[in-house]
Amino acid sequence: MASCGADLPPAARSPPAGVPIDRISRGETDPQIGLAEPFPAWAPLPERGHVTGAEVLPPQPPWGASAVILMRIDEGFDAFTAGYGRRLADRGFDLRRIPIQPNLVIDAPLAQFEADEKAGGHVVYVTYRGDARARYVQLTYWSAPSPPLAVR
Repeated sequence: MASCGADLPPAARSPPAGVPIDRISRGETDPQIGLAEPFPAWAPLPERGHVTGAEVLPPQPPWGASAVILMRIDEGFDAFTAGYGRRLADRGFDLRRIPIQPNLVIDAPLAQFEADEKAGGHVVYVTYRGDARARYVQLTYWSAPSPPLAVR
């Protein structure tokens, strides 16, 4: 498998650059990353990171509307969790670690967290993925009702 990328130009072997998260926070859209409409204003976004993919989805009965961001982070997972956890707490969410879901076999996450909004019913799932080249976090935001990922 090591030879699979041998004939690729260097840019094709490096992680995508993405767009800065602050652009998404300002309500901008970006077809380059799949974001065709502004991200929900209620969704607490991290302060730093480069978004490589994003999407806003309508309600998916019986579940509510959702939105997802995949972003590359430069800091370690522990540092990101501490900083984003504070940001979530400031917005009324309780963050807790949950077991990695057994159905996630391909591209299995390194860790998963769930943040429940104390008043309002929104949920944020934080899923860490990565390797030696890059660290990624997938943030999945749900409006009520949200599908359970873990036993509460």
